[in-house]
Amino acid sequence: MSGEDEVVMVDNTYKDAVRSARAACVGPASRLEDALRAARRAMDSGAWQGPMGEDFSGELDTYRSKLTDAGPEALDDFDRVIAGQPERVESTAWQVRWQRMGPR
Repeated sequence: MSGEDEVVMVDNTYKDAVRSARAACVGPASRLEDALRAARRAMDSGAWQGPMGEDFSGELDTYRSKLTDAGPEALDDFDRVIAGQPERVESTAWQVRWQRMGPR
């Protein structure tokens, strides 16, 4: 078998990138939830009253609910991708050149 026919296994850089992206998302999502929680406390303490305050309060609750659902769902999506990828792949696999696969 010549050197060109040999299968060379390399680290799965795609899996590494998804792991990194997952880790990078946890902190900002947490800080956003903290900010929305503080806004909710302010509203509950009477920060903005009247019809516009009530409208804002309802929208705030909607955003908090969506964030509460979206954060864990996004992390679950990351986890599914990570779990579905091997640690090492052939050097010719798409996971090695995934960064160059997008539109130009």
